[in-house]
Amino acid sequence: MKKNMTQDYWEIIKRLQEPQNLSLGWELERRVAENKDKTALVYQDEIISYQQLNAGANRYADCFSRLGFKKGDVVVLFMKNRPEFLMAATGLSKLGVIVSLVHIGIRKDVLAHDINICEPRAVIVGYELIDVFNEVLPLLKLRAPALILIDSPSDHELPASRMQALGPLLQSSSEENPSATVTINSDDPLVYLYTPGQSGLRKAVAISQQSCLIKSYLYSMLGYMQEKTVQYMCLPLHNNGGFVGAYSAMITSGSTMVLKQKFSVHNFFDDLRFYGADYVIAVGEMARYLYNQPPRENDRDNPLQVMVCNGMWGSLVEAFRERFDVQHIIEVYTKTEGVGIFVNFEEVPGMCGNLSLRDMRQGEVVQYDYSNKQIKRNSAGRAIKCVPGESGLLVCEINQLNRFAGYINDPSSTEEVLLSNVFAEGDRYFNSGDLVQLHEKDYISYVDRLGDTYRWKGRTVSANQVADVLQRFYGGIEDVIVYAVKVPDVEGRCGMASLKLIEGEQLNWAEFIKHINRRMPEHARPVFIRIADQLAGGQDSEEYKEILRYEGFNPGRVKDPLYFLHPELEQYLPLDMETYKQILAQEIKL
Repeated sequence: MKKNMTQDYWEIIKRLQEPQNLSLGWELERRVAENKDKTALVYQDEIISYQQLNAGANRYADCFSRLGFKKGDVVVLFMKNRPEFLMAATGLSKLGVIVSLVHIGIRKDVLAHDINICEPRAVIVGYELIDVFNEVLPLLKLRAPALILIDSPSDHELPASRMQALGPLLQSSSEENPSATVTINSDDPLVYLYTPGQSGLRKAVAISQQSCLIKSYLYSMLGYMQEKTVQYMCLPLHNNGGFVGAYSAMITSGSTMVLKQKFSVHNFFDDLRFYGADYVIAVGEMARYLYNQPPRENDRDNPLQVMVCNGMWGSLVEAFRERFDVQHIIEVYTKTEGVGIFVNFEEVPGMCGNLSLRDMRQGEVVQYDYSNKQIKRNSAGRAIKCVPGESGLLVCEINQLNRFAGYINDPSSTEEVLLSNVFAEGDRYFNSGDLVQLHEKDYISYVDRLGDTYRWKGRTVSANQVADVLQRFYGGIEDVIVYAVKVPDVEGRCGMASLKLIEGEQLNWAEFIKHINRRMPEHARPVFIRIADQLAGGQDSEEYKEILRYEGFNPGRVKDPLYFLHPELEQYLPLDMETYKQILAQEIKL
């Protein structure tokens, strides 16, 4: 399928209801044919053209083709933000190899679980993460040929005999476009992304070429991304917003991306000025951190014109726009699973999206029975839609444009999120697990998260997985319950753990924080700890969790000893009423 630059992206999106010979790799090759010398990436002191980006991707494609990899094989990519990440993922996708983008912040058992569930034939490890990866090496179950390839400088020492340097293999590989690119279909899987889902352990979900391209075209159509755009990208490339959003949109728009390893609140606007970056894809916490910095005389003197954001507080939008002179702040809501995308295209303050995307319905808000934890249905067994002003469960329609292949090797979790015969016989919807409020003109605003997962610092956390890590600390802990609590005027909910200690035992706090830091990323660490005499289980556990959530971290309600993770001291300290008030006043910023 060929298209010229004047075609309406909307018509392309509609055509993607049927399989097309269209892929991210094909889009990159088209860009090179049209303007090979255009700057694609700026990384540290490197300037990489579209031709160089494509040549690097082709080396990975040729290398893995000669190693015997073919369409449908899975390769794990475990690497920090850098151009090689994008070259590897794009090059492998040209062969139809599915690239599993594993979270670089997870550790030990959780990391091994995420790698093993997708049954990869190889793992590409960035040299900067060798030590982390080496810890899980004995736990891995890779399919033949079970290659562990280290993307590193030639003089970098490999700590294990199973590891092989990737550099020499790439140097002898071809930079020509592989013939396989034209055989890749829009329905083919592009990458695996990871999500905690709504319960249980983390899950892998396939994102198709179609889903990735639709999102990238929407950034051009509704998000003002153009060929002249200079995008500042500091989200992790292993997540939905980083790879599927920011990178794919860069390619389809032919724009330029300034790639950073991570977000820095202190360097953000200085970086924008230095690079002339006018576009940012962000999460709500980034906006809050920036706004909470002391005002500067040059706050409005910056090139930022468009911020596409997931999770910005409605009350912050206009204040942020005014202070930093941002022309467009566009809030979006979407799930890692890729079913539906909800866009606040009219930039209505406080809204996270709209139920319709032009003339295509994306989902509905339905009444929810909180006591029985199920959708309310009428006498005919159909879900009852909310009216403006009501809050309910967001369900996303599964159709030819919004597909859901299910979680990889996890059919039971897939069944948990699938809804059938919701409004009519034979229809299918995806249970988002999120409560939203419906407003006039089909706009929605985010309310809360259901189930055993929660959002903190812009990331989704599995309460069950956190509990599993805490249980593995063999230092006096008998039982654990993990749940989320709300901190006033802070986005999302943070983790809190109630611990029951073995009788006569005490918690070694220094070893406890070391255990946590080795095994989970910063955003997953429980912010508050409660040392409880008893923890209810069995049929009473859900009711007990509701009590724990209600009592929260308020010393006025909780008689048990409370502790909090001090963000600067990196220690769990006692939480008394004075400290509680400091947290509420944001004198202590979590």
